[in-house]
Amino acid sequence: MNREMLDKILGNHTKHVDAIFLYRGGVPLAYRFAPYIPDNPDSFFAYNQEIEKIYRYLEDIDVGKLYHYEVTIGKKNVYMFVYRVKDDTYIFVFLDTKDLELAGVVQDRIIKPLADYLIFS
Repeated sequence: MNREMLDKILGNHTKHVDAIFLYRGGVPLAYRFAPYIPDNPDSFFAYNQEIEKIYRYLEDIDVGKLYHYEVTIGKKNVYMFVYRVKDDTYIFVFLDTKDLELAGVVQDRIIKPLADYLIFS
């Protein structure tokens, strides 16, 4: 999957989302930042660093279940949602806020379409 496919699948359903990362086999498969976040190595590293902190624990989470972690990006505390699609495939969604009420929206509009694509690819 590449960024163009990610954009095609998600469209404009990314309100309150700062970043999305897809991982397969321990490496980023695709990622997308909100338009107000510069797509540069510093931004990539800031978000990827939070993923790396928990990555070794991900083998313990269930497939098909949504988890959340509080993380700090720069000076902002936000939630990172993690979804295990299959054995070595994960979706990470970073919100622009700490609002757990957005979990349903993240699940329905971001996780589900991406997971459906990744399961069959």
